[in-house]
Amino acid sequence: MQDQLEFGYWTIRGIGQPLRYLLEYVEIPYTQKNFNIIESEWFDSVAKPPLNQEVLANLPYIKDGDKWIFESQALYIYIAYRANRADLLGSTNEEQVVVEQVKGVLLDLYRAFRSLIALPEVDYLAKKDEYFNTEVLWIIEKLNKFIQGKTWATGNNLTYVDFFQFELEQTLEAYKPGILDQFQNLRKHHDAFAEIPQIKRFISSERFIAQPFYPIKRWRWW
Repeated sequence: MQDQLEFGYWTIRGIGQPLRYLLEYVEIPYTQKNFNIIESEWFDSVAKPPLNQEVLANLPYIKDGDKWIFESQALYIYIAYRANRADLLGSTNEEQVVVEQVKGVLLDLYRAFRSLIALPEVDYLAKKDEYFNTEVLWIIEKLNKFIQGKTWATGNNLTYVDFFQFELEQTLEAYKPGILDQFQNLRKHHDAFAEIPQIKRFISSERFIAQPFYPIKRWRWW
């Protein structure tokens, strides 16, 4: 039996959630080490051995035996290789380029939405709709148009960006219930991904973190 990986992240969904989906999908044995974001556990851990010897120490991380891997984008690659599923990075050179393009759009969407949620408290209620319509909506529209006619985010093959895209679709639907019904290509992608057996089991399990999505007190915090 393979040694279990340890996946470490905050007790939120955030950028860690798509990685949890990916670990579940490839069925590598792993345990979760969830750090309470309002306590000092992570900062205490990183201040002492062995993490204080790791220059890049950060959340999320994967611990594989004596090996530590940090940074979310690197973790996607590590999980795919560890599971002997390099196809999840793109099966051809051309597909790998498309994966990177879609990842760039998804990162733009993630950052725009995170900035919306992090608007100063004094401005949030007054500005949130305008910000969504000017800074977030156009990225959703572009993504919806791009995936038209595709089975998955980049074409006919499932790749790691589908896991990231699904989490963003979940986030948008939680923020504006029913919004995916306005973007049928995203709705189709979301619903198909949710039916993947490993994902379906995970979402219905006790290990699944339903909320918070972000470490922002005003929305889906605790």
